[in-house]
Amino acid sequence: MFPAKLRKQLEPVISSGLVLNRDIFEKCLILYPKPEWDRVNAEMSRLSRYDRKHQLFQRKFMKGATLVDFDSTGRLLLPAALLDYAMISEHGNELVVSGVGETMEIWSKKQYEDVVLNADDDDLSALIEDVRKDIERDPNNKE
Repeated sequence: MFPAKLRKQLEPVISSGLVLNRDIFEKCLILYPKPEWDRVNAEMSRLSRYDRKHQLFQRKFMKGATLVDFDSTGRLLLPAALLDYAMISEHGNELVVSGVGETMEIWSKKQYEDVVLNADDDDLSALIEDVRKDIERDPNNKE
């Protein structure tokens, strides 16, 4: 169940449609606004269907992608296979929804605590340094 105030803020996004998929790095789900999902699909279309590695990546990335919608009471109905992937049903159905860029992550509360909240601060420092270097190297960066 998404809070009414959050649904109200998301109305323009919700009206364009939503796609739910597995995250490829962590055991969580990613909720894409349809325009963002279309952008991701456009990137995928640049991969060669004659390259086994590209095909395998596409199959694994797209596995589970599902159009979803809110019901009349404001609940987002999540497919059982995706709940299993994110270990949501396994950990008692408590969820954490976190905005990340143009998407939202949906985590089991336990997974979120284990992966995000309880991350070693030393690891975080190294991660920040690495990401900052990547940003500085990116030719599309406008900074």
